[in-house]
Amino acid sequence: MAKSKSGRSRGSGQKPAPAATPVEAKAEKPKKRTNPVEFMRQVRAEGAKTTWPTRKETGITTVMVFIMVAIAAVFFLVVDIIIQTGVGFILDLGS
Repeated sequence: MAKSKSGRSRGSGQKPAPAATPVEAKAEKPKKRTNPVEFMRQVRAEGAKTTWPTRKETGITTVMVFIMVAIAAVFFLVVDIIIQTGVGFILDLGS
């Protein structure tokens, strides 16, 4: 039988600990609500931690997105023309 990192067998028949009962869940302390001013301070602090892309990286990424959109548009145009031709051919057979 396979063993976990702790060295115990995985299928040893031990049951997992039961989940908290509804009474125990109610006994937990509710989270304190944050006021809007404190929330905005936290948002600014998190924004300061973010590594923002440079202007050059943003420009390159934008160009790559436009290129991929153009490729996808051409692909779907070709697929649409092929399907349109196939359906037209099938419908012409019936007439």
